[in-house]
Amino acid sequence: MDKNDAVMEELFLLDREALMEKMAENLDRISGELNMIPAGIAWRTGLDKERVTLIAAGKRKMKWSEYMSILFMLWDDDRGRQIIEERGLFPDELKRAMAVNRNAHGPA
Repeated sequence: MDKNDAVMEELFLLDREALMEKMAENLDRISGELNMIPAGIAWRTGLDKERVTLIAAGKRKMKWSEYMSILFMLWDDDRGRQIIEERGLFPDELKRAMAVNRNAHGPA
């Protein structure tokens, strides 16, 4: 098994449900720490405002695509990056998988 296969297997075993639940549980607090309301997160990510507000209130489950959109929006902000690192919202397995995928599609 090569390195790419090992990383992809690790990603496959990643508990996405737990990550989405953890992000959803922290979303209201994260938005507060960044001085924005959940609607601001929706605006910055292009997600539906009502859906993000319901997720932050614990009234709707988060989708993986929403998790990823919010994760990368936060990662692009110094304070947001610190917050997701402190809370373990961007695990090393996912970082490695993203790096492998990015490198796999780069120029030859």
